[in-house]
Amino acid sequence: MTAATRDVVRALLGAQRITTICHENPDADTLGAALAVAVAMERLGKRAEVVSGDPVPPFLAFLPGVERVRRAPELEPDVAVVLDAGDLARTGSVARDHADWLSRARIVNIDHHVSNPGFGDVVLIDSTAAATCEMVALLLPELGVGLDEELATFLMAGIVQDTHTFAHPNATPRTLRVSADLVQAGARLSAINRAVYADKPFNVLQLWGLMLADLAERRDGQIVHAAMTLAMLEQTGCDPSAAEGFVDLLGSTRDAEINVLFKQEEPLERARELVLEACERELAGGDAGDDRGR
Repeated sequence: MTAATRDVVRALLGAQRITTICHENPDADTLGAALAVAVAMERLGKRAEVVSGDPVPPFLAFLPGVERVRRAPELEPDVAVVLDAGDLARTGSVARDHADWLSRARIVNIDHHVSNPGFGDVVLIDSTAAATCEMVALLLPELGVGLDEELATFLMAGIVQDTHTFAHPNATPRTLRVSADLVQAGARLSAINRAVYADKPFNVLQLWGLMLADLAERRDGQIVHAAMTLAMLEQTGCDPSAAEGFVDLLGSTRDAEINVLFKQEEPLERARELVLEACERELAGGDAGDDRGR
C-alpha cells in the first residue's frame, strides 16, 4: 500500500458520513467510482450519499441504485470524496453553489488525470490508471470490502467507457487484470459495453448524424473536429449527455492525431477557432504520438 493510499483508507475509515461527488456532465467513470465508494462505505456501517450537480445521463440508467444520486449534498459535512475530477471546479454546480459546505468538509481527491493539481486534504492520483474506477477497484480490498456483482458493475462501467472497452492505449496489463477480477465477481462485460456504446435511442443517432454533417479537418486530416450546437439539441430533442461516445467515433479517423468535439453553450465560432489554433500549435511543436488527444 502506498502512503497516498494509506491516507485515503484512514480518511474513509475514520469518517462517519461520506459524500461522494461526480464531475459535471457525469460519465461512467466518475459515476461508477462514486457509487462504488458510497456503497462500500455503507457496507462498513457508515452513512453515504452520491452527488452529481448534473443529471445522470440516460445511457447510465442501467447502473444499480442510480436513482439514489442527488443533485446537492444533504449529509452534514464530514468527508467529501471527489472522483475523476481534474480540479474542484470540474464538479460544476456543486463547487459553485455549495462552496460553504465544501469548506467544512475534509476533501479526498481520487483521480487518474495527470493534469490534476492535487487539490484537497487527502490526494490519490495515479495517471497510469486507465480510469478512476480502476483505482477504486484496487482501493476496495485495502478498505476491507470484497467485490460482488453490484460493485463490479459500477467499476466495470467506468473502465469500459474510459478505455472504449480496452481499445484505447491507456488499457494496461493491470487494467486487464482488474477487469478480469470484476468479470469474475459478476460484471457482465458484454452487456455493459452494449449499454455504454450500442443501445442508443433513434433521436441520439439523429443528433450524431447532424454532428457528422458538421465534420471537418485541418492540416491534411491531422485535426478532425465536429460540433454539437444548441440548435441540434432542440431539433432532435436530446440533452447534452447524448454526445457521450461521439468523440470515440471521431477517434476512428485514420490520419487524425487530434480529435475535437465542440459543445455549444454560447456563440460557437470564436471558441472553435481558438481551440483549433491551439491544436495547430500543438502539432507544430512535435509529434502527438500514439496516444491521440481527444
